[in-house]
Amino acid sequence: MQSKREKILETAIRLFELEGIQAVGIERIIAESGVTKMTMYNQFGSKEALIVEALEECGRRSLQSLKAFVARSRSPRGKIKAIFRWHDAWFHRANFEGCVFNNVAGEVHDKKSEVRRVVLRYKRAMESYIASLLTEAGVTSHEKLAAQIMLLIEGATVMAYVGGKPDSAIKAWAAFEPFLTPHTMFQPA
Repeated sequence: MQSKREKILETAIRLFELEGIQAVGIERIIAESGVTKMTMYNQFGSKEALIVEALEECGRRSLQSLKAFVARSRSPRGKIKAIFRWHDAWFHRANFEGCVFNNVAGEVHDKKSEVRRVVLRYKRAMESYIASLLTEAGVTSHEKLAAQIMLLIEGATVMAYVGGKPDSAIKAWAAFEPFLTPHTMFQPA
């Protein structure tokens, strides 16, 4: 059974992912989670604190899901391709509403706010994870290549959501794959 805190958090995550953080008022979160206003504020203190925790949870879930998906691949090339395949599966979901982190960054313009810092931490964690996969694969330019993969994935995410092109991750992989040659990319570190 979910605690009241978990109900509030799950409701906020669902609504923020579907509609954004500005469009969803605290009253709606309270009503849909079935708690009192006092309970909401006792649990989170403010809407911003709820947003921060919701984003942190989204980030944990996202990275956990990606890592589990990638772990099923055995080869270094397969692990890198799995990053794109995971995104492809996400883009093809019926409820795909783009990246909650990108959407929130578009809504919160204060780059010094805690909400924007959470967004940045997630993006850096994703890039760091990709770099770790490249390091394991023996790629000497792992940081540069991780940044390039992030650019492709971010662009694919926008194209899938804004452009209505759910095959964007596979197209991004097709653009990237030629750079993964045994001679140039998988040299001993």
